[in-house]
Amino acid sequence: MRYSFFLFLACFFLGQGLVFGQARGNARRSKGNYNYKAKSNSNYQAPLLQPEGDLPRASFFSHDEVLLEVRALSNQKASSYLAIFNIRQLGKTAEETDRLLQERFRNFKRKLQALGIAEQDIHLDMLSFVPVYELEEEKKLFSPKTYNEVPKGFEMQQNVHVSYRNAAQLGAIVSAAAQVEIYDLAKVEYFVENTAAVYEELRKEALAYLMREMVELEKIGLELDLASRRMAEAEGAVYPAERYASYQAFSSPSLDGKSRVDLQEKAQTQYYAPMPYNDFEIILNPEIQEPAVQFMYHLQFAFKLKKPAPEVKIEREKEFIWITPQGDMRLLKVEKAKEKRPQAPRPQPNTTVIPETN
Repeated sequence: MRYSFFLFLACFFLGQGLVFGQARGNARRSKGNYNYKAKSNSNYQAPLLQPEGDLPRASFFSHDEVLLEVRALSNQKASSYLAIFNIRQLGKTAEETDRLLQERFRNFKRKLQALGIAEQDIHLDMLSFVPVYELEEEKKLFSPKTYNEVPKGFEMQQNVHVSYRNAAQLGAIVSAAAQVEIYDLAKVEYFVENTAAVYEELRKEALAYLMREMVELEKIGLELDLASRRMAEAEGAVYPAERYASYQAFSSPSLDGKSRVDLQEKAQTQYYAPMPYNDFEIILNPEIQEPAVQFMYHLQFAFKLKKPAPEVKIEREKEFIWITPQGDMRLLKVEKAKEKRPQAPRPQPNTTVIPETN
């Protein structure tokens, strides 16, 4: 059964192709009020054949149909990274603005090369170059004040793209940027080579898991009809930038209702919150020490249950044995009397009586 089902799944995929925080809590004590609140940035949901709520691995839609499903997760370390820094430069003239920005970029580039980052891994991306205006009051004797915009200078913005392969290098890259007055780290991208191989590994693990589930169902007497089935699958990936959550942790003094307290703005902290493992049956590379790209695969098969064969009654003819006075046994052939059905009278042909003539 196991090998025949694996052959069936292989032929099916080749023939049809692939379809495709911390909780908030408030505790009041005598010494003060404690507030812990968090907000997550994203959540993954597999949309295919999944109603609201969690489904078990095997669910019966009706008395003759069963659903088998498996969810698989793979944590993959990024093979390369891309840090994006924003540079904003102001100047009185266009030439001065461009010269100052290029000077900051060259200083940043030299420091990056000292960290072992090649020149081809550093890219400058132009964003904007616009004039900057200020308001100047127009003096008049007998009219209200009028303000006019006059050119003040120019503003140029560019992004510096820095590619690197070791996650530990980001701290040194940020420190080098700060030394040349670049403080805005806009984004960090994660890249994984050969994502097709990652999904193929998840698909194989899911099929093997599904085969084991079918064997277990066969042990308890449930026989699936492989010719009558429905299939759905979904795949996706969640990147670290989508899985950061923020929270505030602070203690404020508790006073009586007659006093007034001016509350100060509390600092927010962020932490990496990967996809929880309790929603998956298969988890590859579960232990991670740094933010990872999480690939997900969801496979569902709906089968019809085979109906039991109808009972066939076999009628045997009775045999009669005659024992003679000498003790011999002879088989008597007894023919069943055929039931005689009343026959309708045959229709007589029309006859014409001709009278005799003298």
